[in-house]
Amino acid sequence: MKKLIAVFILLFAIGSAFGQKALRTDAYNYLRKGQLDKAIKSIEPTISDPSTMNDPKTWFYRGNIMLQIHMSPDAAVKSLDPDALSKAYDSYKKTIELDSKKEYYIESVQNLAVISEQAYNSGVEEFKNADYNKALEYFEKAAEVSSSFGNVDTLALFNAGLSAENANNNPKAIEHYTKVIDLNYPQPLIYSSLANIYLAEKDTAKAFDIVAQGRQKYPEEFALLIAETNLHLGAGQTELAMANLQEAVKTDPLNPTIHYAVGASYDQMGNKAEAEKAYIKAVELKPDYFEANYNLGALYVNQAAEIITEANKLKLNDPNYEVMKKEADAILQKSLPHLETASSLDAKDRSTLLALKEIYTRLSMYEKLKDVNARLEEL
Repeated sequence: MKKLIAVFILLFAIGSAFGQKALRTDAYNYLRKGQLDKAIKSIEPTISDPSTMNDPKTWFYRGNIMLQIHMSPDAAVKSLDPDALSKAYDSYKKTIELDSKKEYYIESVQNLAVISEQAYNSGVEEFKNADYNKALEYFEKAAEVSSSFGNVDTLALFNAGLSAENANNNPKAIEHYTKVIDLNYPQPLIYSSLANIYLAEKDTAKAFDIVAQGRQKYPEEFALLIAETNLHLGAGQTELAMANLQEAVKTDPLNPTIHYAVGASYDQMGNKAEAEKAYIKAVELKPDYFEANYNLGALYVNQAAEIITEANKLKLNDPNYEVMKKEADAILQKSLPHLETASSLDAKDRSTLLALKEIYTRLSMYEKLKDVNARLEEL
């Protein structure tokens, strides 16, 4: 009786093994026919059965089925397993791990490359849809899959950093941008992006270090020059900022933003004459430049205010009082077109309206004063 039971158990085990292999064959045939719903039902039991779970063929077939499910244009087929792409990836990795004879190695690597491309394309779509967290996951997956067969996908890593930056995930952005810098990815803007992230993290020293690396590697890159200038301005290093800005003017003399930055730097340094020249140039190049118009108008208002302050220190009968008052009024007249332009560009800017109110009052321009007062009341 014991021998009979032993024989029965043996026959059952053999039958089970054949049964699982038969299921695997069925899965393969269903895949060939495009019957992916039946293929997935047939293959899934074989990955956990002892008779087939250590056979690379099992995992290779499963990888092929899962990849076809993911790539199907039919939504109903895709719904068979929403995680099919990840399962295809895991299956091909398992295939390579078990495939000591390398029977399925070439095809597995080729399909891993397809998975990486699919993940990358999904990342692009999610980025377009502004779902930056999801895009980050896909780009990370694309890079991971590529690395599984010895390929470094620097483009996927860069886009992972870009997605993380847009998602305000600073640790991930730093991780991926640093990695692509180490890999010598040829994109100079990584350095300015990474510097901005370090600034957001309150690590100014690291921001300076990263920009310096970028400037050394890409000395002609204009964006990095401006990034370094902004760092100097933020740190109150106006002379260093000015040296950069003068270089920037030579590099791109028709850029109004640079001339505006030069004006703002000179303004900060107290060199009003050079600030005026730079602001005027910025407005000449871009007449509808709000900031340049406002700053130029404000510069004149401040000059006039200084003269009026000095005039008020004089005695009432001092003949210089009228001279200085006329000089101040003339400067205020110079400010008007720029502040009025600024106000037309941003009708709700309170600072511009208050400046205009002061000038209209000073110059007895009562109709315009009435209009400005009404606009201020509406804010």
